[in-house]
Amino acid sequence: MSKVYPMRKRASLPVRLAWPTVQDSRIRRIYAGSALIAAGLLALVVALGSAGAGQQEITGLPTAGPLTEWGLPVVRFCSNLCAVATVGTLLAAAVLAPAASPERAACVRAARRWTLGWAVAIVLSYVLTVSDVTALPAAGLLASSDLLTYGMTIPQARILLPVLAVVAVAGLATRVPRLPLWIPLLIAVFAMLPPTTVGHAASAADHDIALSALMAHLVTVSLWVGGLGAVLVHFRRSDDLRIVLPRFSTIALCCFAGVAVSGLAAAWVRLNAVSDLWLSEYGWFLLAKTAALMILALFGQAHRRRTVARVADRSVRQVFTRLAAGEMIVMAAAMALAVGLSRTPPPVPEGGAGGGHDMRVLEYDLAPVSPATLLTEIRPDPMILLILALPAIGYLVGMRRVPSWPAGRALAWYAGLALMALVLLGGVGGYARAMASVHALQHTVLAVVAPVLLCLGAPLTLAARATTASSQYGDLGSRFPVRRLSLLAVLPAAYMLAFPLLFRTGWLEWSLAGHVPRLVTASAFFGAGLLVFWVVAGVDPLPRPISWTVRAGLLAAVLVVQLAVGAFLLRGPLVAADWFLLTAPPAAPDLVTDQRLAGAVYLLVPVLPLALLGLRLARARRAAPAGAGVRPVREGLEVRVPDLGT
Repeated sequence: MSKVYPMRKRASLPVRLAWPTVQDSRIRRIYAGSALIAAGLLALVVALGSAGAGQQEITGLPTAGPLTEWGLPVVRFCSNLCAVATVGTLLAAAVLAPAASPERAACVRAARRWTLGWAVAIVLSYVLTVSDVTALPAAGLLASSDLLTYGMTIPQARILLPVLAVVAVAGLATRVPRLPLWIPLLIAVFAMLPPTTVGHAASAADHDIALSALMAHLVTVSLWVGGLGAVLVHFRRSDDLRIVLPRFSTIALCCFAGVAVSGLAAAWVRLNAVSDLWLSEYGWFLLAKTAALMILALFGQAHRRRTVARVADRSVRQVFTRLAAGEMIVMAAAMALAVGLSRTPPPVPEGGAGGGHDMRVLEYDLAPVSPATLLTEIRPDPMILLILALPAIGYLVGMRRVPSWPAGRALAWYAGLALMALVLLGGVGGYARAMASVHALQHTVLAVVAPVLLCLGAPLTLAARATTASSQYGDLGSRFPVRRLSLLAVLPAAYMLAFPLLFRTGWLEWSLAGHVPRLVTASAFFGAGLLVFWVVAGVDPLPRPISWTVRAGLLAAVLVVQLAVGAFLLRGPLVAADWFLLTAPPAAPDLVTDQRLAGAVYLLVPVLPLALLGLRLARARRAAPAGAGVRPVREGLEVRVPDLGT
């Protein structure tokens, strides 16, 4: 009988320690988000340390405590992060993702969560801001019934309440069925702008340029950073990445240019000399942000060379993920530097004048007025400059894709943009808030002349011919600005009613008193003018046919309104007399003469463009039977009105 020996137990191999494989995409997102936030917080701590946060308390002076001193910048960083993520996910859902992409719904759900986090951060920021300004501990304020009362007396805290309401509206808008996603995107972008009116830009010497630069900076950064984050989180494994990434690459390039231009304008306003870049803490932060921007430019160049064109390859997607993750870390550090920059005062000019509050009502100086100054003065508003650059570049790209495009249409388009640049970025833009005649010139150009020329440029027809359903952003020509005829009836009536309301109510004084009211008023008249003359000109396709009689009657009504406003200014009482008396520049005429000049402008300037439209309508009457209208190009029916330049 053989003896059975027990089997020797095999020695087990040593277990190799390693991080989890994290196959679940949700866990990977948590790791990536944690690394991103950690990088941003680390940069924030370094920035706050260099800016002096948490310095030793001075005996005898009240203090809010370390919770507020360190907690407020952290909360603001989290608020900025949530705001950028909200804008980015909505941009991905509304613009980047194809309509049938399953990731589109995921982006909308993520945007809802980010708006909730944004709202919570705003509430915390409100409490800590009140604590910081009043030098009261945050815990004591939370237990006090006067928290809201204190906050309403502090501009930095008071502005957060309407922002909270707008953020809530943006979150709710994502839940409205059949609502276009670009609407909550615009609401979210708008929610980022009100706090700029109470920061360093609000008290800068050139208030309008500083404020516009900060607004443009915020919008472009949020679209760039948030869009990249949304692409990285939601589309890196999607089959739609080959469509989404080229779309975002174009937007990112535009945003990079916007960030550079707006940052340069902001530095030009706040720094008194180039040496302030290395002699002040504010300049150090600017140099650090500039270095971050240059690093991001290198990332963008690497993307365009290695990933955008070959993203359909799986191995290239891994390269994209690594590059995008590194880019997001740099962006998080740049956002942290921006928080530190917001808590650092700009250099004080020689003589101790510390900002716009010590200057004139306009918060910028005006030279003696003359025709030469109206033509040679420059007000480089970065937001307006970027807004005008986008349609100029887009139209040029369309012309390259449509070689037979009429030269007359291109001339009309660029003439309209050039006139807008002249009255917004030149001397007219600076003197328009100080003189009734110059304001009338700016207003008639923005409300009548420029819209007429831009509509004669036929941008929708160009977009219809230059793009198809397979283009980068789809068929742009089939997306009409207005689809309901009821709006085409209401908007012209509102446009013509707005002119007498501007001069017979307090609207004019309100629009002149600040940079933001001025932009809102100018945008309203310009946008309404575009829709009115889109119908009247008949060059671009309309969603429904509009008869010749309706268009001719609308043109006559616009002419009557312009003549009535001109006659009122010539013969009526003085408008905004107190304001113009206070802001009149040297060598300006008296108020009566200046208002009569304004009336003459309303009578004479709109005549030529409106007469041009009248001639076109007369030609259209002879070329087409009565009742014929303009129909959509995509239905195979071309515009019946003869083209400019043909």
